[in-house]
Amino acid sequence: MTERAAQSALVASLLARFASEFGGSRQEAVFFAPGRVNLVGAHLDYNGGDVLPVTVDLGVYLAIRPRDDDRLRLRSVDQRDGIDARLGELGDARRPEHGWAAYPFGVVRGLAERLPERGFDAVYGGDLPMASGMSSSAAIEVVTAYALDRLHGLGLENRELALICHGAESRYVGVQCGIMDQFASALGRAGHALWLHCADASFEYVEIHAGFQVLVLDTKKTRTLAGGAFNQRVAECGEALAILRMHARSLPTLAAYNEADLAHAAPWLAGVHLKRARHVVSEMQRVARGVAALRAGDSRALGAALSSSNRSTAVDYEVSCAELDAITTAACAQPGVFGARLTGAGFGGCAIALIEPGSAERVIPPVRDDFVRRFGVEPGFRVLTAGGGPRRVG
Repeated sequence: MTERAAQSALVASLLARFASEFGGSRQEAVFFAPGRVNLVGAHLDYNGGDVLPVTVDLGVYLAIRPRDDDRLRLRSVDQRDGIDARLGELGDARRPEHGWAAYPFGVVRGLAERLPERGFDAVYGGDLPMASGMSSSAAIEVVTAYALDRLHGLGLENRELALICHGAESRYVGVQCGIMDQFASALGRAGHALWLHCADASFEYVEIHAGFQVLVLDTKKTRTLAGGAFNQRVAECGEALAILRMHARSLPTLAAYNEADLAHAAPWLAGVHLKRARHVVSEMQRVARGVAALRAGDSRALGAALSSSNRSTAVDYEVSCAELDAITTAACAQPGVFGARLTGAGFGGCAIALIEPGSAERVIPPVRDDFVRRFGVEPGFRVLTAGGGPRRVG
């Protein structure tokens, strides 16, 4: 099945589920928002740094129809049971019974002052692996915000929608994330990377030349972010920032410091705080090299930045795992691979490899064999195409 045929089949299944749940009336609309991979800039967005994401041709689709009352009825093609609520019952933070619907509910809360007191019926589905490091949660948020904006004529710019979606995840859901995922999904441009300066939410586009392809390496190891290790990293970075402000100089974000600052604060900056700060400072340099490599069409230099980032996230940021270490090492050992690194927050999910165009059929078999031998799990592979931003598709 071709990619276009697969997407058409997904939309058809979405509409079929909508009709079975709510009745088809040709008044429902279908929208799409993409996922992303981040080439370089791991864990920099919430530290006020620069990131270099690319939106992909995978994402989340939404069939939606406004209601005349305040009911919200949400369904997913991947799950039998739905989630129902009323606008006045959402509260200011997610509830355990919300499940995955907490992401669209957070968007509804963020738009509450702009929306009429009307709910909606909705069915979500997608071809983006969930909890894989490709921003499925941000795609759910962005497709919801974009659809509500278009259906109700709110006239909001995509940048403003991205900020609302970020608030949904950071405040309503409770993941202390930065702005990258929502900005990448909302502002993606086909054939370009988004060079996002998270300190002030400014951005520019960097054209992608055809000297490489991005191969996704899916370990199939799932992870959750709303607590535990991810929020712990955020807290540790905040503590490192406080140490640097006291013993080096006072700067607004951790990403604003440099190696000289770390050396100056060395008597006080140690252990995990030194490691977290060292990753952030060195990763900023890798983003700059990545942008320069993209502009020069230098795939080898870009690949080297990816592999260096992967080592730093594993050693200094400590967000890798045995599966991600193994699959990136195996990929980098293959001819035709420029570099590889984990993507997303880590702790499981996907990695990406930068490969020579047309080399996927050579690269995949040995990487798959090595992973199956080590873990007894069949990993997933897919060559990605840089996609555009959110849009109506039906």
